[in-house]
Amino acid sequence: MQVHSVLESLQQGILICDQHSRIVFFNQVYSDFIGVPLETAKGHKITDYRKSAIAPEVIWSGIPVEGMVRREGTQEYFASVYPIWEEHHIRGSISIVTSLVQFEKRESEAHMTLEERVRRFERQEIKNTLLLYGRDMEFRKSVFFCIVGVAIAGIIMGTSSAGILSLLR
Repeated sequence: MQVHSVLESLQQGILICDQHSRIVFFNQVYSDFIGVPLETAKGHKITDYRKSAIAPEVIWSGIPVEGMVRREGTQEYFASVYPIWEEHHIRGSISIVTSLVQFEKRESEAHMTLEERVRRFERQEIKNTLLLYGRDMEFRKSVFFCIVGVAIAGIIMGTSSAGILSLLR
């Protein structure tokens, strides 16, 4: 399994920028969200496509921004942006975006309680991470991405994601 295929499997939009806020990668969900293919946007600054993008601020400050609700034009979405650190330097950012339309559609289709949906989501994220990385040092590094997804779900749904930590110990 490749990291690329894992990122493409997510229902959230994933955007990765370099330290100059230039687009390095985004998945198909994010491409659909901004209406531009990766081949066109790669190498351009994210602010060329999202005027109010906060990735440049996160890269500059090193402070993650989690669970904010944003509106740009007619689009409303949840977003979390995290700096990517390597050897004590910020090398870029990763953004995780869920459109409110996607979120509301999933919510209206679900017949489970909020707690059941959060638990199912957490279990699936853990399983996906275990399948991809195993339980070695790479696994521990990659858990960050799993926890980010779970944390966003917890923020969006008003639920704690502490359960994931006990399962990983």
